[in-house]
Amino acid sequence: MSVLDLIKSGSTSIVTLEGLTRHGKNRINQHGSVWQVQKIDKFNGQPALKLISLHKTFKCGDEWIHDGRWVLIDNDPNFNWS
Repeated sequence: MSVLDLIKSGSTSIVTLEGLTRHGKNRINQHGSVWQVQKIDKFNGQPALKLISLHKTFKCGDEWIHDGRWVLIDNDPNFNWS
């Protein structure tokens, strides 16, 4: 069973990101490699995972919040995920 199948079945909601580009590697350094899946949907018309960082790593004013981002399921330019 693939990780995507496990996410769809509800067996897991955690993925690990690997940065491919400088942008991706910088995001991993800032927010960590372990992310929680919020939903599977489309981003710019392509199937994607809506992710939030496992920890609160983004400062917004005086408050720390989770970083959020979309990662394409296939051929994301910045990340591999598993």
